[in-house]
Amino acid sequence: MIAETKGDTRQRRLRHTALRVRDLEASLYFYSRLLGMNVTRRRDSIAHNHLAAYVAYGDEADHHALELVQDKDPPAEFVLGNLYWHINFSVPDLLPLCEKLKSEGFEFTQEPTPMSMDDRYHIAFVRDPDGYEVELTDFP
Repeated sequence: MIAETKGDTRQRRLRHTALRVRDLEASLYFYSRLLGMNVTRRRDSIAHNHLAAYVAYGDEADHHALELVQDKDPPAEFVLGNLYWHINFSVPDLLPLCEKLKSEGFEFTQEPTPMSMDDRYHIAFVRDPDGYEVELTDFP
């Protein structure tokens, strides 16, 4: 059963997705400098022994954010989850962005190609600094 709160008219929404990262600064460079997201806040969690930064394309109150989390005492082996697939970003400058990412040394698992549903638009897959797959499309 869903609890009701009198006077609260907020809608349910997805606030953020958390990704564990090896190097917070490298991840911030990828998501903010290359993909154009804004760093909305940073925090040092003493209780959980990690550093975190949130990035979004606007204020967290209105836009879904990524929470990038770096453990202060990380495990010896960093293993990506075997059921994770990708995060999708719609970017109007997909082709020049892909060239920039290639020049920065990022690995593409799929080069930019026309989308099967509408070949006016393109799709590409690139790995972020931790190896997470990121889908880029210029589909609005």
